[in-house]
Amino acid sequence: MSKYDFVIFDFDGTVVDTSEGIFKSLQYAFVEMGDKVPDLSEMKKFIGPPIAYSFEKFYNVPAELVDTYIGKYRERYRAKGIFECSLYEGIKEALSELRKNGVKLGIASSKPLSLIYDVMNYLEITELFDFVSGVKMDNSRHSGKKELILNTMKNLNAENKSRVLMVGDRYFDIDGAAEAGVDSCGVLFGFGSREEFLEHNATYIIEEAKELLKLVL
Repeated sequence: MSKYDFVIFDFDGTVVDTSEGIFKSLQYAFVEMGDKVPDLSEMKKFIGPPIAYSFEKFYNVPAELVDTYIGKYRERYRAKGIFECSLYEGIKEALSELRKNGVKLGIASSKPLSLIYDVMNYLEITELFDFVSGVKMDNSRHSGKKELILNTMKNLNAENKSRVLMVGDRYFDIDGAAEAGVDSCGVLFGFGSREEFLEHNATYIIEEAKELLKLVL
């Protein structure tokens, strides 16, 4: 019997390395808005939080201009950036093995739902997931990670929280899991750090996707 019957994943930085497309589209947005382009190391902050939060929190973009910045970002991302991505090593094999063992798989991401499906279809992994939670494309302010996780749990019929594991690469995922009342796993192949996961009390920390099999099964 497996330890967890349900595993919920963040998307960017956890299942798929979407950084190239995201960073190039962010650079495009800053150029289009007449701003100095941030260093690559600085733009890593964008992966994890909702994009509106990142523009406001990390770059002090006025609230009334955030939607314009997001619009410029998505202008390039939808045309080119969405295809500048790749699966993390071993993740597809891990997902397939979990499904073979009867584990239900979901996604809880702050990425727009339509873009998640575009990437999943492009990488041919759509059929590996039983339910996907994302946000609307209209830039409306949405609920946090906790609500996304709870929505995925509801649609997976995951009533026993002790049988649910949330997997992500940033502290938003770890905090959201704690708020939802489920265990968490931080992955070091994404954009977070061991220090970040320890500070936010992740239940587990792994370096490779294949380690999920031992945790879950």
